[in-house]
Amino acid sequence: MIATSCYIAGIEPSLPATRFDNACRLLLAAGMPYEDIKRTPSSGLVSYFGIEHPPLRGHDALDDTLSLAYVVQHLMSEKRLSVSAFE
Repeated sequence: MIATSCYIAGIEPSLPATRFDNACRLLLAAGMPYEDIKRTPSSGLVSYFGIEHPPLRGHDALDDTLSLAYVVQHLMSEKRLSVSAFE
């Protein structure tokens, strides 16, 4: 979203476009099966990984992003996802 918004506004993003990617690649790197990725919405990721969290609304951009952030933080703390997965 940020990369697209910057492109439309004619602003050079602070991160190169090559750094923006799909979260599915991170989930695959952490060992989540592809079939589970296809059927798990962003808002359902915290439940999939059994993470306690404040209430989240599905189909809400902020809460979907928070869900993904909680999952990435959880996977990194469990050492199932490393910094190199973001390169």
